[in-house]
Amino acid sequence: MSQNGENATESKERQAERIARDWAGSAYYADAERWTFIFWAEDGAFRPLFERLNLEHVVELACGHGRHAEMIKSRAARITLLDILDENVERCRARFLGESHIVCQRNNGTDFRPLEDSSVSAIFCYDAMVHFTPDVVESYLADGARVLVPGGRALFHHSNYGVRFEHHYGKNPHARNFMTQELFFDYAAKAGLKVEQSRIMPWGDVADLDCITLVRKPSP
Repeated sequence: MSQNGENATESKERQAERIARDWAGSAYYADAERWTFIFWAEDGAFRPLFERLNLEHVVELACGHGRHAEMIKSRAARITLLDILDENVERCRARFLGESHIVCQRNNGTDFRPLEDSSVSAIFCYDAMVHFTPDVVESYLADGARVLVPGGRALFHHSNYGVRFEHHYGKNPHARNFMTQELFFDYAAKAGLKVEQSRIMPWGDVADLDCITLVRKPSP
């Protein structure tokens, strides 16, 4: 095991698949519908940063059952929903049946394929990346720089749990994986993304457990 609780020889694709299986068929998705307001309250930490996204073509990563897309479907010109779990993709297709501007696709859990280069105006991910391993977070930032148009922004809700561990991430507070704001900044810089704003916040009763970070792909 590596210091962050993952097998050092395990590929990031395997890491993503393993964590995704933890949430397959979970009662979490139904329960989470009740807590959607946390992300969309006008006086909360998330909404002001989301309002800086260009919704011409917005991608939601790890969309689950589509609760966040429900909140923006009347505002966005085009929405692409991505999830590694087939059951979540099918659930979203059923939920948004008849919404021609919403496309639901499966991705591989580590990047934004099949999306094309410089094809999206914004990306966001809420309440999912907090569980991702560092390798997977780094991979998404790198590929996010590929798919964003110049000047496009991405908003990521990620872990700020900086404690090294040798056990399943589910034993950590609120199942947070290892990540810090500083490490996230390093990954963003490596990807060529500029951090515009970032805020460390509590989650539940745990202080400084999470972080919300807005990044931008620089224009030429």
